Amino acid sequence: MITTEVQQTINALQANWVWVPNWIDSSPDGSAARLVTFSRTLTLSTIPSQAILHFSADTRYKLFVNGRRVAVGPSRSHSSIWYYDTLDIAPYLKEGENTLEFLVIRYFASSRGGMPFERTTFPGFTVVGQVGDVNVDAKEGWSVFVDESRKYPTGLVDDVFLHINERVNPTSAAKQVAPIPYGLKTLNGELAPWRLRPRDIPLPESSPVSVDTIHALTSAKSQDDWSAFLSGQKPIILSSSSTHSLDIQADVHSTAFIQWTFTSSQDTRIKLKLTYSEGYELDPRQYPWLRTKADRLDSKNGHLLGPYDEITLDIPAGKLTTYEPFWFRTFRLMRVEIELEAEPVELVSFKATQVNYPLDVKASWKEPGDEYNEKIWEVSIRTMRNCMFDGYSDCPFYEQLQYSGDSRSVGLFHYLLSGDDRLMRQAITNFAASITPEGLTQSRFPSHVPQIIAAFSLFWILQICDHHLYFGDTAYSKGFVPKIDGVLDFFDRHIDQLGLVSGISEDVWQYVDWVTSWHATDDHPDKGVPRSGRKSNRHTYLSMLYAYVLKHAAGLLRHVGRPGNATEYETRAESLIKAIKTHCYDGEFFTDSTADIASDEGFAYSQHCQVFAVLCGAVDPSDSPRLLKKAFDTTKPKHAFSKCSYVMMFYALRAFSTAGDEVYESFYPEVWNPWKKMLSNNLTTWEEDDVRQRSDCHAWGSVPIYEFMTEVAGIKPLAPGWKKVLFKPRLRLSAELEEAKIALGEVNVATVSWKKGKEGTEVTLSFKTETEVVSILPGGEEKEHGRVKELNLVWQS
Repeated sequence: MITTEVQQTINALQANWVWVPNWIDSSPDGSAARLVTFSRTLTLSTIPSQAILHFSADTRYKLFVNGRRVAVGPSRSHSSIWYYDTLDIAPYLKEGENTLEFLVIRYFASSRGGMPFERTTFPGFTVVGQVGDVNVDAKEGWSVFVDESRKYPTGLVDDVFLHINERVNPTSAAKQVAPIPYGLKTLNGELAPWRLRPRDIPLPESSPVSVDTIHALTSAKSQDDWSAFLSGQKPIILSSSSTHSLDIQADVHSTAFIQWTFTSSQDTRIKLKLTYSEGYELDPRQYPWLRTKADRLDSKNGHLLGPYDEITLDIPAGKLTTYEPFWFRTFRLMRVEIELEAEPVELVSFKATQVNYPLDVKASWKEPGDEYNEKIWEVSIRTMRNCMFDGYSDCPFYEQLQYSGDSRSVGLFHYLLSGDDRLMRQAITNFAASITPEGLTQSRFPSHVPQIIAAFSLFWILQICDHHLYFGDTAYSKGFVPKIDGVLDFFDRHIDQLGLVSGISEDVWQYVDWVTSWHATDDHPDKGVPRSGRKSNRHTYLSMLYAYVLKHAAGLLRHVGRPGNATEYETRAESLIKAIKTHCYDGEFFTDSTADIASDEGFAYSQHCQVFAVLCGAVDPSDSPRLLKKAFDTTKPKHAFSKCSYVMMFYALRAFSTAGDEVYESFYPEVWNPWKKMLSNNLTTWEEDDVRQRSDCHAWGSVPIYEFMTEVAGIKPLAPGWKKVLFKPRLRLSAELEEAKIALGEVNVATVSWKKGKEGTEVTLSFKTETEVVSILPGGEEKEHGRVKELNLVWQS
């Protein structure tokens, strides 16, 4: 509900939208965007105790106060939910003259570039507020100019999504003019281009990044000179007409605003090329989609490949000149190439400032007996951080798009780490706003280029079910019930005469996973789709996932007071499962499409369908161990089972757990081998998959967080909002657990530990606040403990 105060702010902001006179929302030079600067100078006799501004822009802004960057936004927006930000700028003000500067990047509405930067057909900037006795509303007192020197090229082979890389060439100084107000009126239900709402999530946090390891230096200056400069010890003076090249390495994979500052005693010019990479790699199979990567720090045998900024700067005599790309850069390595003209140039400083959503980690993992798990834990959290800015990003390097299939599992990891649901609430609400006429959510949102993946609408429903289980916000969950019903109705309308999901239109991607054998073909250009079933347009996975989600949705609807719909969903699930058993089971395994065509095709079996057969209940529980063990047996497989990649290992592990302790614990020692291999290859974040190896930072790979906390430490919610907890520690998987902390919502934290004692393994569970507990020790029975703050148990193996 919008309060009167918020509504007044929204009204003021809507009345203050302004833009550049005579603007043309396109570019003749192939740029996806233009930079526009709005500035205002204030003279203050005293510094006010408070100076609160509200502001927004289309497409994105950076706010500088007296040359200091203090805010970046707005957070991911679209026309029906466009966020504005609020900030007290008093701490950044000074007596005398003050400069406020909003640097706004406008991605053109007609360009398909810059996909994560959703925009409306109207460019715009708005600000309202009071600084001392000065009203800073956008309609008066501001000046604006268009920066023609920066371009954002389209058509680059390695920049299909973002279009953030810059080509900078000096131009004559742009004339500053007064912005033109839009004068929007929103009477009688007519909506403005931007339906404003206050920001739901905190502003990003920032921290310095260390980038001072040097590879492949070609320069008249020594490595010591460059190291001293990069570490901030002293500037470096480059001689006239000289060239320099070096690869610099961050300690860890980073998402950072970078800033270079130069000066010279004479007017001169400098050329700079900055190439960004996540690591050295071998010859790519198909750049940029299919890569071959090993040791990411092997500069002798590897190539540094990636998108780049190319900058030519005029440096006026005696003045500091700073270059900062508008958007943050993602890198582990950066190739710096510098070319000077006739005069020497002093490199004053280089700064890299990490930016990300403020991930307040309350959880921890200390397992002294395992050489890998604490490192795996650390890398998992870093991967999460780098994939969180103002939404859940699939990868910060290539896309920065928020996908519901990815963010479903990542949101669970986030809940357990911090108990913070704000980013997921924003995601759930935004996906709800993306509903298409047929009832599906868009698969990535906000996104300037719409996309629909059939399964991802079902994962959005799971996000809502998860949120209700972890936070118990019934009113919030209940508001999505009609849209949940719409998604499920889409799949119900696609039930064919066999009782299976089929006949989905070609423009809906039926993606399942990145699997080597599920490549694109001339007849079927979509990747990641099971080969069996492409001709019949009938994929077993979708029927299984639909049945699985129907059961989860039924549980949610009973909790929110809609039992009638819940019964209907359960009936649908039963019907689907019966059809799956009848038509998609060959007597031993589940096939990727109907079993009658499996023998006529290669690649008709996948681990995925065995996993979801267990999860949806299509296989008898007593047969689940056999099914999974044979499907995941790499030594003597009966069929060429298509393998689950990292994203689907989350669901494979859920199936292992469902199949029983023996199954889960037998797979557990081997399941982390790919993660250990990544560590040996010097990754500091988890790669997207081991099939394409495109991205080196994908948060779905942070599944160890979930396994360590819910399966090994054994803490799971049994009732919404963690009102009741299952404690089922897997004591056989670790001889000693010094301490594990798990966030149980916003306030509560569980602490688990165990060690060998005289009577057996001594197990301790404690909470920050009293919590109802049910425990199950290995091989034991379920035991009710009521509400406790601490629990001490002994297990005799």
